[in-house]
Amino acid sequence: MDRLETARSRNDNMSFGSLISGIFQDAQTLITKEIAAAKLELKQEMSKAIKAGVSLGIGGFLLVVGFILLTLMIVFVISTYTPIPLWGSLGIVGLVYCVAGAIALTIGKRKVTEVKPVPEDALQHTKEDVRYIAERASSGLEKTELRKATQH
Repeated sequence: MDRLETARSRNDNMSFGSLISGIFQDAQTLITKEIAAAKLELKQEMSKAIKAGVSLGIGGFLLVVGFILLTLMIVFVISTYTPIPLWGSLGIVGLVYCVAGAIALTIGKRKVTEVKPVPEDALQHTKEDVRYIAERASSGLEKTELRKATQH
């Protein structure tokens, strides 16, 4: 009888050890895959950020060049064909271009807010994997404890 109980105890320990080993291997595989998914998601978000930054830079540069050239042209047109003095023409045109620039920056700001610096999908999958591993580990421990309790 004693040998039979010793053999069962060894089998329980082996199955418990293999269960824990399997859980750790699954956890390692899941973590590796989640890290790869997070890297891919970050790469995609960085690409969006770069595109938004380039768009903002080009838009800002073109806005400045257009502002300078059109301001000079419009100021001289207003000054030449109306009784408004040169300084008044400069003020009117400057105000109009400031409003247009504010609109362009608002559009660029919207593009920047679409960029997600945290890989939300990978983070959610990781949380689900941790929950799954915790449930599997706890159910495996409960089964082992139940077997031990029923043997005595």
